[in-house]
Amino acid sequence: MKSVCIFEDDIYQNFLPLAYSRPVYELRCGMYSFLERIVLQYPDTEINLYCREYLKNLTAESHPHSINKIGSNDKGCLFINGRLLLSTPIPITGKEEIGICDDAIVYARLNRKNSLSITSEKFLEKGFIHELKKKINVKAVDASLIQYPWDLIHTNKEQIISDFKTYVKTDPALEGKYKGVHFIMDSQIYIGKNTVIKPGSVLDAENGPIYIGNNVKISANSVIQGPAFIDDDVVIQALSRINAGSNIGRVCKVGGEISNTIIQSYSNKQHYGFLGDSYIGAWVNLGAGTVNSNLTNLYGSIKVQLSDKIIDTGQTFLGMIVGDHTKTAINTKITTGSIIGFACNILMTSTPPKFSPSFSWYSDNVTRAYDITRELQVAKRMMARRNKEMTRNGEKVFKTIFALSETERKIHDN
Repeated sequence: MKSVCIFEDDIYQNFLPLAYSRPVYELRCGMYSFLERIVLQYPDTEINLYCREYLKNLTAESHPHSINKIGSNDKGCLFINGRLLLSTPIPITGKEEIGICDDAIVYARLNRKNSLSITSEKFLEKGFIHELKKKINVKAVDASLIQYPWDLIHTNKEQIISDFKTYVKTDPALEGKYKGVHFIMDSQIYIGKNTVIKPGSVLDAENGPIYIGNNVKISANSVIQGPAFIDDDVVIQALSRINAGSNIGRVCKVGGEISNTIIQSYSNKQHYGFLGDSYIGAWVNLGAGTVNSNLTNLYGSIKVQLSDKIIDTGQTFLGMIVGDHTKTAINTKITTGSIIGFACNILMTSTPPKFSPSFSWYSDNVTRAYDITRELQVAKRMMARRNKEMTRNGEKVFKTIFALSETERKIHDN
């Protein structure tokens, strides 16, 4: 049995707050997460996962793979960086070597002895690459290693097109199956089982493919423009505009106008309001009329704050990055390039800060840390509405994130 191990490296910190509650390889771009895309290219292969130790048990609940240990394979292992957008498989067999791009490990093909000597924590150390270089042959490679969340947003449209072309077979006769629905370029549209599309809706794939999953409900007079990806069990409200680059995860409820935005599973943006060039975590609820700006009045490169660093993204269009379990009130107005942390509650009639530390409570009169006990209760209530229960491991991760994000809050307070 051949063996592959997908790992996180120290760059996971660039993906906070999205990566607080999941390994980086569970983030999505195109039709798949990093992990799903890698696994697709290695059938009949033993898959192992390396992640931060506090995420180990929660990650094990979602995946059948070995977590933070190498399986029983006696032929060594191919380690693959979990933020690699893999388009063609890296050979599992061959001489020992590490593939390097911009001084980061893209992959490491190692014999069994060397494989077993490397723990998940090693890949998280900044200097580990220099240790490997001393004893393993180095090969410079050209690779798509994603550096920041906005790289996912920027790459999303092209990746949907690429994934659709590679993995999807379409139905050549859609028109007769959905009465009163208009299809443009139906050869580039896929619709899954038990999906309902109400009359007056338009699916326009002229500029890119559209993938609609199973059990999706698209209400009347909605417009979906490709490239777009709508996962299983999504509800799209009436009169919605789902523009190019929209990437909506499982069991989301969406409405209004969405453009070039990735939304993880179980989040809600049901009402009117523009959401563009953003990445939204899981279990987020954006209140009615919540809007974000994705372009400055100066039409210049957008700067963001990540913890204590100000970074020039090089992007002209960038909306917001929102961590899991965050909520906004009605008519919330969010400025260009905002970073909103894990489990925040935004209740302001004025514009919130561009950087909101995780577990922040913002209202017009109060700015404070969100009480962890109260926020856990809210998170559990929201999950129960989707017939999900927060497990003991999930609760432990929630509390760990609260402790880890204390540094964010101190920086912000000062």
